[in-house]
Amino acid sequence: MAGKRNTQKDVFIELVNLQLKPHGKTYADVKGDPEWYMKYKTSRDSEKTFMTKGIAIITKKLGITKKLAEKEMSWFILQWGLTTVESFDEIKKETKSVIDKKV
Repeated sequence: MAGKRNTQKDVFIELVNLQLKPHGKTYADVKGDPEWYMKYKTSRDSEKTFMTKGIAIITKKLGITKKLAEKEMSWFILQWGLTTVESFDEIKKETKSVIDKKV
């Protein structure tokens, strides 16, 4: 059981490092700060790329299905994801696009 827990921790650290790489930071830099994920920003496109890479890491290292890895990444983003910054116009355009596809 300890081996699995260590693997999960290693994956968590790898995901944090991947997410912070564009900021020149690592897990070691932020581990003592409980609100580190609020101090760095990312774009929605960068977050999507991070999700894709994270799913691949989780699938490979934890040996779970892609579907379960997608759920794990969603939880990671919810708990530890960097704040996304987009202009109001970009969000409005994306929302309109989604609505138009459903009509």
